[in-house]
Amino acid sequence: MIEEKVGFCTLCKSRCGTINVVENNWLKKVVPNPDHPTGKAVCLKGRSAPEIVHNSRRLRRRSGARRRRVIPDPQWVQVSWDEALDEIADRLKGHVARGGPSQSPSR
Repeated sequence: MIEEKVGFCTLCKSRCGTINVVENNWLKKVVPNPDHPTGKAVCLKGRSAPEIVHNSRRLRRRSGARRRRVIPDPQWVQVSWDEALDEIADRLKGHVARGGPSQSPSR
């Protein structure tokens, strides 16, 4: 099923009004929304949103121990959105448990 969802682009400060063409929950195309005050055009960043959103390399994290110095050949593993959000939430909870945002994280 193809749907057109009205929205705005968040890839830069302009927040251009968009019409997002979605097919089976997959963003297919981003076009300007002429009814929106900033929707007269969409830049190349906005038009490339489907490529950015559905890029197979988008969500990855470094496997193994993280070091401060540059690792010559870091190993990256693909993770799902749920895994990434869970990991971020766990890290934030750890920071809060150690004293909140005013405390610098220990490494």
